[in-house]
Amino acid sequence: MMPGQIPDPSLTAGSLPSLGPLAGISATTLTDQLKFSELCSLGAMLSPLHFLARHGKRSLVLKDEMEEEEERRKRRREKNKVAAARCRNKKKERTDFLQKESERLEVVNSELKAQIEELKVERQQLIHMLNLHRPTCIVRTDSIKTPESEANPLLEQLKEK
Repeated sequence: MMPGQIPDPSLTAGSLPSLGPLAGISATTLTDQLKFSELCSLGAMLSPLHFLARHGKRSLVLKDEMEEEEERRKRRREKNKVAAARCRNKKKERTDFLQKESERLEVVNSELKAQIEELKVERQQLIHMLNLHRPTCIVRTDSIKTPESEANPLLEQLKEK
């Protein structure tokens, strides 16, 4: 028999050199396939691989599994892309929030420093006013401890209260 020729359907599995018990195809399946091939014999060459590819479940199962695995990979990649984008957006939002908070706290800090300076100036003015008032004050200073420093005794009395 020449390659490309369609075998006689009356042949058995044992009479074909490439088929038989070692090929894993039973004689009835082979004869059924040969009969089927006679109907579809428009120049197609028959081989054991042809039978397995067209009618075998194993290659279809492998193909389906490979397609499912590829589909799972695609879904996983899509989910990963979405999660990565979400993560980048969250990180950007957090960075923006921290930047704005930092700027706000810098403004508050400068305002508090300015307020401290104003209060220091006001304190100096009040101390000066008390020192000017001290000679004319009618409050008895006998009960008030005189500090060793030059601070006004009235200030010390105010601090104790």
